Amino acid sequence: MLSCSQRSVALCRSKDRPVPRAAQFPSLRPQSMGLERLPPAKSRSPASPTAMASSTATAEEVTEQNFTWKGSDSFSELGDRKDQTPLPLPHVSESKRVVLVRHGQSTWNAEGRIQGSTDFAELTQKGRAQADTTRITLVDDKFDMLIHSPLARAAQTAEIVWGDRSGPIHGLLKHHGKEQYGEQFRMWQKQAAEFEIDGRPPVRELWFRASLAWQQILGDQSGNRNTLLVAHNAVNQALVATAIGLPPTYFRRLLQNNAATTVLDFQPTKDGPPRVNLDRLNQTPGPPFIPDEAGKGVNARIIFVQHGATLSSEDNLLMGTRDEAPSTLGDLQINKAAELIMDLQVQTVLTSPLKRAQATAQVISRVQSLAGFTEPKVVTLDELTNRGMGEWEGRHALEARGQDLGEGAEPLSQVWQRAQNCWQHVVQAIQEEGKGPRNVVVVGHSIMTAAMLGHCLGLGQESMSLFKADCGGVTVVEFPREVTPEAGVVQCINYTAHLGRWSVPITNDDMDSVCGIEGCF
Repeated sequence: MLSCSQRSVALCRSKDRPVPRAAQFPSLRPQSMGLERLPPAKSRSPASPTAMASSTATAEEVTEQNFTWKGSDSFSELGDRKDQTPLPLPHVSESKRVVLVRHGQSTWNAEGRIQGSTDFAELTQKGRAQADTTRITLVDDKFDMLIHSPLARAAQTAEIVWGDRSGPIHGLLKHHGKEQYGEQFRMWQKQAAEFEIDGRPPVRELWFRASLAWQQILGDQSGNRNTLLVAHNAVNQALVATAIGLPPTYFRRLLQNNAATTVLDFQPTKDGPPRVNLDRLNQTPGPPFIPDEAGKGVNARIIFVQHGATLSSEDNLLMGTRDEAPSTLGDLQINKAAELIMDLQVQTVLTSPLKRAQATAQVISRVQSLAGFTEPKVVTLDELTNRGMGEWEGRHALEARGQDLGEGAEPLSQVWQRAQNCWQHVVQAIQEEGKGPRNVVVVGHSIMTAAMLGHCLGLGQESMSLFKADCGGVTVVEFPREVTPEAGVVQCINYTAHLGRWSVPITNDDMDSVCGIEGCF
């Protein structure tokens, strides 16, 4: 894991390297659904008012196209729609970073249509604005190559984000799908991995195609270390899932909003597939707490906040259970995180006993009153404390690279068990708040957030190395329906856009300074 202070610039392109190149990957198109499309507009009721109200699309932008599935499309000849186990990631010889961006709102998003691999939809005015916000977010980031889906909505987003750098369910209105296709549509909503149409499982096929895309992206030997990839909701979900080893049953568990940014790091290993780290997931152009395009509400949410930086963490020293108060930078990060959360009414703030977490929790609680809410209670949970590093505490992270921390460090198995206890405690805290929208904040440390995400997703102890948390970063788990330990949906991981100039740049990390030890900071 990297330091949560400002990390050094190491992956920017030098001026004498080639101009970044762009490529279209047909394998990055969405899944093909294959159900009969809706009849002409005159025989149908209008689109959902909720969905339409959230869009700035004009009447000219949101138009109907009559489309009937013929059993194949222009991509069928590629022969890559296969219900097969995804391929393993290829070996990489150097560190690589891939930044995923979902296209901005399209005309069919505005209508609440499932688009699939059709190419009728284009960006709405709102979609273009979302893409431009993402462009501004990435304006100082350096990329070696641009890859995008061949479909118009992704190509238009890619062009905007890149800036001046040298009948099928596809078109079906979602609420009409339920009316017309009944049980079949409910299967698509509830058990997408098992859903089949015309004998073909679109989600499982998509997972296989995502693994094909990784062969091309990571197998590139031209020295590209930073790649910008613009594609679609389902495609980006499949790319993330196949990169970190999750099966198709995780469809809709790792969200991808319009124009959101997701960052994956790939570190070389001696012989096998690369080590993967999800640096951040679904960093949206706006705050991460707004309803999605379908206007769906949230029953409850857990907001994980990484404590503010300390002087030791800024110097890349292993913190462990060393008890330091936040630095000036840490105070700035804490206030930014508290401001981000202040529009949500928080019922409880759970926190690690260490000073850097306690200070973060107290500010979040006090700022709630500025929004007119009652200050939530702050509850110290001893099991949320950071992993003890033994004799390595206070030493530079790079000294520990490739080293065994020895008997003085807390075993990872013990950390994993503590995280399970914490996760159950957090879910119970939400359940005890009764009915209605509920929000619980958890202030802690990178390794504990990563481990609790692993428990949320039903993963094993090895998953602790998959997820990242920077100081002041925010991770959100939502419960659309019931609140149980296994029902969480990950809205975002390590969201840092609210930190402004104090956020860690997306491509300017020195991935070669990774200590390789879970819980460094």
